[in-house]
Amino acid sequence: MSAEQWDSMMRAITESKYQLLLGAGASLDSEGPQGRLPGGWDLAQEMATAFSLPGNPRGNLRQVFSMAKSRVTADGQNVLAYMADRFANCTAPLWYADLVSIPWRYIWSLNIDDSVENAYNKQFTDHAAKELVSVSWTDSHRVPSGHQVILVHLHGVAWAKKTDDLVFDISSYLYAATQRHRWHNIFADSYLETPTIILGASLNDEIDLENVLEKGRVQSGSEPSVIVMPTIDEFDKERFRGWGLIPVEATAEEFLAKVRASWPEYFQQADVSADNPSRINPNVLSFLSQWHPVHTGSEYRLDDRHDFYAGHEPLYSDILRDLDSHRVLTDSVFREAMSDAPQKVVCLTGSAFTGKSTIALRVARRLAEQNWTPYLLDPELRPSLEATLWWLRQHPRTLLIVEGAADFANDLADMALRAKERGIPFKLLAVERRSRAREVRRSFTGVGFADAEVSDKLKDTEIEALIRQLKGHGRLGIVADAGHTEQVEYFTRKHGGNLFSAMSNLEEADGFRSRVRTGYSLLTSETERAVFQAVCITSALGYGLPIGAAASVCGLPASELNTLLHSESVLADFIRVAGGRLHPRHRAFGSYMLENSFSKQENYAVTLKLAQHYGVQISPAAIASRTFAYRMVRQLLDHEMLTVWLGVERLDAWYEALQETYAWNARYWEQRALGASKRGRHAPASSWARQAIAQHRDAFALNTLATVLFRRYLAEGGPEDGRTENLMEVAAYLEEARAMAAEDSEYPYITFFKYTLNWAERAKKANGSIDRRIVRRWDDWMHLVDISPITRSPEVREQLKSFRRRWLLLA
Repeated sequence: MSAEQWDSMMRAITESKYQLLLGAGASLDSEGPQGRLPGGWDLAQEMATAFSLPGNPRGNLRQVFSMAKSRVTADGQNVLAYMADRFANCTAPLWYADLVSIPWRYIWSLNIDDSVENAYNKQFTDHAAKELVSVSWTDSHRVPSGHQVILVHLHGVAWAKKTDDLVFDISSYLYAATQRHRWHNIFADSYLETPTIILGASLNDEIDLENVLEKGRVQSGSEPSVIVMPTIDEFDKERFRGWGLIPVEATAEEFLAKVRASWPEYFQQADVSADNPSRINPNVLSFLSQWHPVHTGSEYRLDDRHDFYAGHEPLYSDILRDLDSHRVLTDSVFREAMSDAPQKVVCLTGSAFTGKSTIALRVARRLAEQNWTPYLLDPELRPSLEATLWWLRQHPRTLLIVEGAADFANDLADMALRAKERGIPFKLLAVERRSRAREVRRSFTGVGFADAEVSDKLKDTEIEALIRQLKGHGRLGIVADAGHTEQVEYFTRKHGGNLFSAMSNLEEADGFRSRVRTGYSLLTSETERAVFQAVCITSALGYGLPIGAAASVCGLPASELNTLLHSESVLADFIRVAGGRLHPRHRAFGSYMLENSFSKQENYAVTLKLAQHYGVQISPAAIASRTFAYRMVRQLLDHEMLTVWLGVERLDAWYEALQETYAWNARYWEQRALGASKRGRHAPASSWARQAIAQHRDAFALNTLATVLFRRYLAEGGPEDGRTENLMEVAAYLEEARAMAAEDSEYPYITFFKYTLNWAERAKKANGSIDRRIVRRWDDWMHLVDISPITRSPEVREQLKSFRRRWLLLA
């Protein structure tokens, strides 16, 4: 490894970015109840003798294990009892003290023994950086907290209850590879997206491991992935490099000892207040794994295609190079962030291409110049309340920045309130699209909150500043030779002060959007087009496309994807790689392409593959932890969005194709029901809404059922026929939803008022009067809404005013 690669690796280790992969060799120094643990060859010979297999198996463990399943030893042990005797209750070697001292993101093991468990929980507890959670590949999905690391036994555990849970023979490999809701699928994605250190891998008999590794990796950042082996010949070195791995000749013991020796220096850089960097507070590890300083990271792989002035997403390096121009709003956001209020939240909102992220990064730099440290939330991880508050107490001059803040608005709002209760400084800069800004706004009550909407129209002073900046960097494009007055008129008269329109056409007449559309038309292979489309779809949802999902959805090995993205290909002009994710060079390109260039049939195919791919990663644990996969699928299932993207005629087939994967999920049934109900398919919609209730009876599912039933009874002429009992039935569901919902949830109220008003208007028109039961129920709901926190929202107040006005007209 070069010094730069080592430095990059160590910095990432302090932020818990690395995962560990343990091959068979990692357990060879461990001692079991029957002595030192054997390797694959020796175990095959031992088992052949113990289970009285004829002849010499010549180290073929897969065949020996398969034959031993139907036999017993001379002592009457079956194969499960034999494995437990041989590989349970192990003692790890001394160098495992270094292994447990590193804050891994995940640990994946191809071994069935419990050496790692005992190292964490018994032998080297005082050295452990995190609490260990151990699972086998057949166990339910778990999501670690910031204080935890999950150890996943990909081949099963010695204390397994069924022989099928141990992966040794060919049939077991095939069975494990085809199982849904299992850890092998998650490992395959994680390996492609997460920097990895591989110890003890022989790659000779480890079929599943080699199958994953040989697909290669996409170079997505500065953190190298490393394979450590005592000796590596030139052939294997070349092979590993081709797989995107840096080969390191050393024993696992030597490598980990060097990492641990270097650890205090790098940790001291990450937390300058650490009194004893060799012994780390778990809150620090948790915080640093979720929040990353915006200015750190040695990047020995630079993106030479990045161009801030070509409409690409801003990077902090652009701000350090002063490529941005002054925006008036920057000053007010900076003042709000620096205000005397100990807890302050500023929400930057606006439409696409208005400069929200650029302003956020400029404010971050100005605060950094005032000896503040800005941290950016990892979009994949739910922030830990306790770890973040601990850090803020120790480091009060910290600015938290969250892009896509709506995803974690409730968590962040809770954090702000707890900070206020405990007297802890809390400064948050939230960035969100205008379409989701309301989710952020409504969450923050009881703490200082400021809205900062970024206009897409430049002020005169901003135009002057932009012209000066572009001139200084030689990027005035088609107005470079014009006089100053003509330059100003280009922005004011020709483009109406619109930042996006003016910059889009400044250097190339066809504009940003047209160039993206043209670039897509130049992609010759279906695979490249599928990659581009999948990236645009996830970008429209507000996320980057994980590399593992890209490889799966597009049927493209990571090595080939890496070549496409790091070559002179057209694809690389429009897609960048960062943090294990693929992004359009500007996120707004995704929505634009979906609405203007992709066919609905193409959208159908790619969205379906994405939903199928992530179905194996959605679980109750994933929902509770609001994982990246859950947040993306939650939006992907939305019936209104799918109607626009796929066309109404494809909705039924899309949901039907996913039923096996998502049948356990209430949101799947809710969205399927709402989509069908909107198209007038009331009978199946009612069934699907009740199925959602059966899966998870909560306020959302109850509100969905009420909406579907209201639409059905209205379509069937309920108001005209005087079937008030139908309305009473639906109102009862909404009353239950209201009782279960968060106190600031307006959904049960809006649903009741909207459809009851519709019912009453039709009933009066048909029958000349409104049933007194409906009037009483309306009055009850209006009384309750007047004392409800939902009236704090201006949008809700306007809706309620409209409902009251229409009701008075009825009276």
